[in-house]
Amino acid sequence: MEGIEIINGCIKVESAASSIYSKLMQLFPEEHDFWEELYNDEKEHISFLNDVRALGLIDEVKKMDVLPTKPMIKDALKLANKISKKIHNNSLTFKEALDLTLELEESIVETYTNKLIVYLLSCDNEASFNDFITNGREHENKIKRKIKQIGKDH
Repeated sequence: MEGIEIINGCIKVESAASSIYSKLMQLFPEEHDFWEELYNDEKEHISFLNDVRALGLIDEVKKMDVLPTKPMIKDALKLANKISKKIHNNSLTFKEALDLTLELEESIVETYTNKLIVYLLSCDNEASFNDFITNGREHENKIKRKIKQIGKDH
C-alpha cells in the first residue's frame, strides 16, 4: 500500500471518529465535555495528517514499523459505520458508546496515526518518542477511566 493511500485511509478513520464524537456530544449531553475533548483531538489529528500529505512527508510514513493495511483501514471504517448507525438509531447506551469507541481507538489505524504524529514530531531520541507514544494512548486511557467511573457509579 502506498504512503499516500495510508495517509488518506487514516484521514478517513480520523474523520469518522471525529464525526462519532460530535454525535455522541449530542446523544449524551451530560458528558459533552468528555466527548468534545476527544472530538477536538481527532480534528487536530486530521489537520496533522493533511499537513503530512501537503508537505510531501509521505516517504517518512513508509519508515514506520507497522503500517496499516487496506483491510485494517476497512475494518476501522466498518466499526465507525457500525457506531454511527447505532447512534443514528439511538440504540446505544453510554457504556456501549465507551466500549465501541475504545475498540475504535485501539484499532491499528488509530494507533498508527498516533505513532506517526509522535514519530514526525520527535525523531530526535527514543526517550521522547516513548513519552509521546504514552501520550498518544491518552484517548484509550480517557475512555478506560470513564468506563471504570461508570462502573463505580452503578
